[in-house]
Amino acid sequence: MIYAAASRLINMGTKVKVPSVLQRIPHSVRVAFLVVIAAKVLVFAIGYAAAYMHGSAAPLTILAGQFNKWDAPHYVYIAQNWYVNTGDAANFIVFFPLYPLLIRLFTFDFNYINLSALAVANACSIVGFIYLYKLTKLDFSDKVAQKAVLFLSVFPTAYFLSAPFTEGLFFAFVIASLYYARLGNWSLAGVLGFLAALTRIGGLLMLPVLLMEYLHQQHWKPKKMASFNFACIFIVLIGFLIYLDINLQVTGNPFMFMEIQRVHWFNTLDPVAGFQTAISWATNASYPENITIGLAPLLFAVFGFATVAVGWARRFRPSYLLYMLLTWMLAVSTSFWISVPRYVMAMFPMFILLGTLTSRKTVNVIITIAFSVALCYFTFLFASGQWAF
Repeated sequence: MIYAAASRLINMGTKVKVPSVLQRIPHSVRVAFLVVIAAKVLVFAIGYAAAYMHGSAAPLTILAGQFNKWDAPHYVYIAQNWYVNTGDAANFIVFFPLYPLLIRLFTFDFNYINLSALAVANACSIVGFIYLYKLTKLDFSDKVAQKAVLFLSVFPTAYFLSAPFTEGLFFAFVIASLYYARLGNWSLAGVLGFLAALTRIGGLLMLPVLLMEYLHQQHWKPKKMASFNFACIFIVLIGFLIYLDINLQVTGNPFMFMEIQRVHWFNTLDPVAGFQTAISWATNASYPENITIGLAPLLFAVFGFATVAVGWARRFRPSYLLYMLLTWMLAVSTSFWISVPRYVMAMFPMFILLGTLTSRKTVNVIITIAFSVALCYFTFLFASGQWAF
């Protein structure tokens, strides 16, 4: 039922001449791809409308700038100027380097650098969706893979997969890394994990996750740990060490990013304070901050923990479960839960889990509608210049 419209469109396309390359793509994959594109079109349409309502500009300018909010301009600044240690830009060292480097690589005219940032983020997110489908298919049916892609496409914070943020790039690397680990290609899994660790702090979690997957595949026999494949897993750590070296070269302190998080962004490792602050915002702040900074982080924190608990009860694959747990712990570990809804989305195995839990069409429709409504609402807030995770 969920894919009926998409399937009809695909079937209509068979009446027209379709390139042979596309004909070789399975029907189920084409349907999933169409769902991803439809979700992105929806996000861009809402973002464009919101940006248009809050300022007049040329269509291309609106398109390039509709999601260029909050952290996004900082990535663009780094792409243009690299890291500097003066003025407000000194605080940008907290942003990891790989996404700005890719923006710079695909920018041929700085007048269009915002479009380059959008293009990189969206292209990478599509790669992430492809690998989510492929990863799910290793264990489950086409329908489960389709639902996993669908639920991620319309997740309430999925607009970050279309915005110039690191989500698209990060998803592509971590999902592909785990996919190749499942296939036993540990060198490629390690390199992709290394790239994830150059993209976001969460990429470092791939080290214990890949270790868990390796041990699971070796049936927990320590004698098989001393091997080239086992050593490849530690390539992940190199990405984070490079980031620490950048901190050292720019600021003289390899851990300066932690100090700036504490002083400039008022963020420390204090989950209790984060929980209390979210409650305070939810009960005392005015609209919409009472929702976006208060209620939503609390709800998403509970939702994330619930998926971990369900995965544990259903004996989900150990590496998937560990990744979900560590990502959830990272999301709620700080003294300010402002971005919990965005970081909970990074628990990508939960979309596979949801796909296995929802066999009834009515439940699928309810989840899809609920996610989609929230996605539209938060996309509009974000594109309007208000904080939305």
